[in-house]
Amino acid sequence: MCVGWGEIMRVLVTGGAGYIGSVVTEELVKDGHRAVVYDSLYKGHRAAVVPEAKFVAGDLMDGETLRRTLSENGIEAVIHMAADSLVGESV
Repeated sequence: MCVGWGEIMRVLVTGGAGYIGSVVTEELVKDGHRAVVYDSLYKGHRAAVVPEAKFVAGDLMDGETLRRTLSENGIEAVIHMAADSLVGESV
């Protein structure tokens, strides 16, 4: 589905319970979009997710849960914010 500027979208935010992901989610909700946060809570915090967003506890390595989340929520876009924040952890 192709959407134009100003249209409401269903967006999945991976890492949406982290510092930057939670701010991105908050801005999406403020703009009227339907946000679904997908986070393992390995480093994120459930309390950081705005109440208007749907929260799914899941790991990116769990393909079944990820595919089900995408399908059941009719996701149209993904903003990938899940990451290890320190360089040493990422190497």
